Amino acid sequence: MTINSNTQSFSSLNGAIKVTQISQPDSSSTTQTKKLNDSISVNISSNSEPLKEETVIQARNGYVNPEQEARIKMLNDYYPKVVEENNQFENPYNHIWDKYNNIFSPYYIQGLTKEEREATYTNEFNFQRWGKDSGTYDLRDFMFRNRDNSSLNDNVNVAEEKAFNREKVNTQFQSLLNKYNITIPQDTKLSFTIDPNTLKATVSGSDDETLTKSAQDVIDTADNAKQLFLHIISSRSDDSTQYNDKSDTKFNLVQQIKNETGYNLKDLEIKDGKFVTADGTDVFQIYAKKINENPNISDFTKQMTISFYGSNLSELAQNGFDSVPDLVLSIDYQNGSFYDVKQSENFGTQKSGWIKELKQARRDEELAHKDDDKEYQSQYLDTTQFTKKYNDIDLTTKKDSTKNDNKVLSKDELMLKYLLDNLEEQKRVKIKEGNSLE
Repeated sequence: MTINSNTQSFSSLNGAIKVTQISQPDSSSTTQTKKLNDSISVNISSNSEPLKEETVIQARNGYVNPEQEARIKMLNDYYPKVVEENNQFENPYNHIWDKYNNIFSPYYIQGLTKEEREATYTNEFNFQRWGKDSGTYDLRDFMFRNRDNSSLNDNVNVAEEKAFNREKVNTQFQSLLNKYNITIPQDTKLSFTIDPNTLKATVSGSDDETLTKSAQDVIDTADNAKQLFLHIISSRSDDSTQYNDKSDTKFNLVQQIKNETGYNLKDLEIKDGKFVTADGTDVFQIYAKKINENPNISDFTKQMTISFYGSNLSELAQNGFDSVPDLVLSIDYQNGSFYDVKQSENFGTQKSGWIKELKQARRDEELAHKDDDKEYQSQYLDTTQFTKKYNDIDLTTKKDSTKNDNKVLSKDELMLKYLLDNLEEQKRVKIKEGNSLE
């Protein structure tokens, strides 16, 4: 982006956006904001400063499962009292075992399902031995028998966490757009594609090149594109066709080497099965030296880290950098929300309703099996039966051209409306008084 003025001109580096505050001679408090264009003109005062680039988007946003947290609190409140009772016995651990496993003991607890018995025994034993510090809880405890377990099911909990992070990322991206005074028109669908080696985005989907360039420049500030990339990874479903484990391993290797050495494997030459720098140095030697010099890592961890990434680096060098496809990831954006692509599960605002339906189905299933003596296999592990209808939703704004709430009625139309309304009122009065309308 090129910015011109009568006093000076400059170009942003690597697509970075610089927005300046414009000083007015008559009012020091007046700030003018201009939409980012490929080429715009502004007056730059000698003391103006660019907006500070900051990472606003966060891939993960500290999701907490409310039901899980409530149960943990209940366990932490309840079991210390039980521990006090157990300590009155000569051998507390024998007493605990008797309560849950010795049917001949007078302390044996009747009426527990196999699952409840195992869970409650585990919780009581752990609290007896470690107290609250164990950090290990079995949320199937007997005290939760009458509570709804649907939000604790793995696929429901995971889906709710992904949807939670999506809404946070949507809000964060909007604040980023606001910061740089960018407006994405209603119904405009943009696609953000992120290169895993540079962690920079390419934006497409609109013929308005000014808009796509502005959106691209915004997302590429600080580490926002990187965080969006990580968010796409964390939002993937099992059937994602743009994600695979080998490409992910390659991405993590590239980032690990780059973070420790400053070198990007993509830019290095391969000689004799090794990635080498311009002066012929094996990049693995530089990497191993950096890891060994890190005082914050134990010797064991250093050894394991060097061995793991060294093996991956050697394999990639032997086969060639392009032997494994790059983990190029995309995500769509429309009307205030990001939407997943190339997978069945979508966590975008208007396409995430399937999660609520899945949760209800799991709840109904659990109620149907609550008296079973043995565990059952859920029939709702495959979510595609819920996602399809939501993926077919048209996100464009629906406009009813025939509806006109502000229509001005003519004199005759007003009179007709009055007569009809009056007739309806007479009917309602007769019905209320119990009279026939005939």
